[in-house]
Amino acid sequence: MGRWCSLLGVFVSIGTAYLVMNFSSIIVYAQAVFVFFIVPMFGTVILGMLWKRTTPAAGFWGLLAGILTSFALWLWVKFDPSALRLIAFSPHAKDMAENIYRAMWSLIVNVLVTVAVSLVTKPKPDRELVNLVYGLTDLAPAGHFSFFKRPITWAAAVAVGFIALNVWFW
Repeated sequence: MGRWCSLLGVFVSIGTAYLVMNFSSIIVYAQAVFVFFIVPMFGTVILGMLWKRTTPAAGFWGLLAGILTSFALWLWVKFDPSALRLIAFSPHAKDMAENIYRAMWSLIVNVLVTVAVSLVTKPKPDRELVNLVYGLTDLAPAGHFSFFKRPITWAAAVAVGFIALNVWFW
């Protein structure tokens, strides 16, 4: 089995090498793969964690819709480069900008499909979602933590740092 897996790995590596040759760099390839799978999965996981109404069917169909949207937009630009102006709002967008906009569109489709399917399917009862969904999880009161151990303190620090860096490097 080890030899067969090694042989399969060699063929997959060769195929991937030929596939990567069509991209301007390895990071653009990695970003494209990330946008195909990770961004839709992020939308599904976040909705599933924060909205108790999300159903398993909605998670599946939302994830599938996000992946197919990302792949379809990528193919559309590959076969019709003028489509870039519709996807990235600019006909001159570079590869990384195209990836970011494709991520945005796939996330939007993922969330819309997940919400729509959730609204027409039967939700799980609350007792099955205890400690899995934000609204059904007991949180420790923030008053028990010192100032520097409170999440809001660090969220504020990150927000201030983010704004300061944006102003500094603008």
